[in-house]
Amino acid sequence: MESIKRACKYFYYRFIRLQATPESLARGVALGLFISTTPTFGIQTFIALFLAAFLRCSKISAVVAAQLSNALTAPFIFLGTYYLGAVILDRPFDQAKLDGLLDGFEWGDVWASGLSAFTPLWEGFQDVFVSLWVGGLIVGLVLAAIGYFVVLGIDTKAHMQIIRAKKQVERLKRLKEKNAPIYEKID
Repeated sequence: MESIKRACKYFYYRFIRLQATPESLARGVALGLFISTTPTFGIQTFIALFLAAFLRCSKISAVVAAQLSNALTAPFIFLGTYYLGAVILDRPFDQAKLDGLLDGFEWGDVWASGLSAFTPLWEGFQDVFVSLWVGGLIVGLVLAAIGYFVVLGIDTKAHMQIIRAKKQVERLKRLKEKNAPIYEKID
């Protein structure tokens, strides 16, 4: 348990020492969280990096936050976003339809007929794909808003503490220079 606390503290200090404004870090985290819930698994890091550069927010925090969706969490995230999208769009999941699609698909047809072999798959998966996007966009917006305000609050507080500490060090240096004989006894 102590090692977990130490690791969390380490990442917290690494995060607040990033060379960016609190606003830029918060926007980067919000962007990364938003992208992590969209069905862009596999290219979300590149999308986060590109959009962070375009939107002028922290690239590091965007890429790190986009990793929320990884091999361990993706099934849960995509199942949840699919279910939310299906409920909103009133498109219930039909396992029999999915089984029929996969049973009818032959990889040998791809070589013979090219990309047109994928047409039945695409038509069958459109409901799933649209539901994933709708649910992902809604969950992504909520996570992005929460992440933005949490990071902005944490990072602003940390930056203010750093600024206060620097000012206090400067004040002590001025006092030491002003009253050098008094501080020599303390040192």
